[in-house]
Amino acid sequence: MRNRGFTLAELLVAMTIGAILLAQAAPGLVRHRGEAALRTAASQTLAALQLARRLALARGQSVTVCPSADGAACGFGGSTWLLFANAPGGTDGHREAADELLQSWEVPAGILVTGTRGYAAFQPQAGTATTVTFQFCHRAVPGEAVSIVISQTGRPRVTRSTSGATCQTG
Repeated sequence: MRNRGFTLAELLVAMTIGAILLAQAAPGLVRHRGEAALRTAASQTLAALQLARRLALARGQSVTVCPSADGAACGFGGSTWLLFANAPGGTDGHREAADELLQSWEVPAGILVTGTRGYAAFQPQAGTATTVTFQFCHRAVPGEAVSIVISQTGRPRVTRSTSGATCQTG
């Protein structure tokens, strides 16, 4: 009776072919994950900016959205983002003890965020906001960036750049 199965040599050849195919596909998978991370970071931030704009008008107080490394000071360098309502007499670019934290989230791993200012503050009067641009890049997607531009009226919009974009502080 003959034993039906694979020989060690056949198994090694099949594993080698599989490894070669996986090595060919890996760069595309890494790029795909980077593109998904860019979309996620921009979508989360855009939603928070739109919410902040509405809350500032509804609550009658300044509302800030910003990246933060320490959970208090706004500025680039951390992966945590904050959405908070500013207490009367507080500053827009720093979350103080009296400021109500409305939301916080983490941007996906590998995302680099830069921009023209470390925070976006929405005021309780219609059409008053800080003009700011946040730019999101990922190391797996060189030359591509997603930017969120907030106009003076407080309207955020998303722009994409695929022509050699680099994340730089402006």
